[in-house]
Amino acid sequence: MSDSFDWSKIDKSWGDAAPGDKGSASKGVFDTVPDGPYSVVIDKAEFKNSKAGNPYLNLVLVVQSGPHEGRWLFKRCMLSTSQNMTFLKKDLAVCGVKVPDRISELNLESLLDRKLKVTKKTKDDFENIYFDNLIDNFDMTPKQGATDLAKRLSDEDIPF
Repeated sequence: MSDSFDWSKIDKSWGDAAPGDKGSASKGVFDTVPDGPYSVVIDKAEFKNSKAGNPYLNLVLVVQSGPHEGRWLFKRCMLSTSQNMTFLKKDLAVCGVKVPDRISELNLESLLDRKLKVTKKTKDDFENIYFDNLIDNFDMTPKQGATDLAKRLSDEDIPF
């Protein structure tokens, strides 16, 4: 116990506090994000080990719009079987990230700030996040009006 606290005041507040039911303190704040499609950005990517000691890639996704904007979704890409690796390679391809020859060579920073459309699906107690497609920030295809204007302009029309 720390002597820097006035435990008598803290103990009194503790005794005066109403008993909480399970989850009441976080009702509405930490409820799970409902199933459905979301626009997200990858905020964090790191390799971790599960409690059972199995390696996985942990991705933290932040919802970018809608009523759940700012909420987090978590995607765990297990690294235990070749089937797990196939799913991860597909996800990396959707992200537009170079798939390395070895998983140990994966550049985690290349995943950060990628904007994706994902779908969250829950079956029984298991939540899955599926990467649908990369959201392009810039549409690089010229618009019809811009193409027509470029055809009409000559070098003499440019003032510099």
